[in-house]
Amino acid sequence: MFTTKLGGPVEPRHLLAAIETAADKAGIAGVTVHTLRHSAAVGWLDAGVHVKAVADLLGHSSIAITGDVYGHTSVDTARAAIYGRAGRLGL
Repeated sequence: MFTTKLGGPVEPRHLLAAIETAADKAGIAGVTVHTLRHSAAVGWLDAGVHVKAVADLLGHSSIAITGDVYGHTSVDTARAAIYGRAGRLGL
């Protein structure tokens, strides 16, 4: 997911340092590489990306893993589901 200007892999320690620097500047504590992974997964699911696609992107062997770990429903997602269903019912 992260590459150098030449397209090669970023050294993990350099990525971690960049994340820590950005988090410090933003005044956010406890940010790790896993925080980015979690944010991406939740963002994809909230955007309506199919859970199988998210599982594949994360390298999970099962959509159950993805759903259990990242599938908590936001208020906006729940509201969209309810309004979408109501609209289909003509309500």
